[in-house]
Amino acid sequence: MAVTSFEVDDRTLALIAQLRETFGVRTNAAVIRKALALANVASQHADSDHTITITSGKDKPPVKVSLAG
Repeated sequence: MAVTSFEVDDRTLALIAQLRETFGVRTNAAVIRKALALANVASQHADSDHTITITSGKDKPPVKVSLAG
């Protein structure tokens, strides 16, 4: 397995910590793997305008997210 390192700011570090809890994983690497898998699924199902719509199935309105840079 290749080893990659990079620097992150405090905001990104806090988000990774939050996602560790959300994803139920123990390491930053596991967070990044799950986030990349989620991004891959989202990109495969994006509309022609590079957006996806997320619905919660609850009383919250749908959220449209742009995957474009």
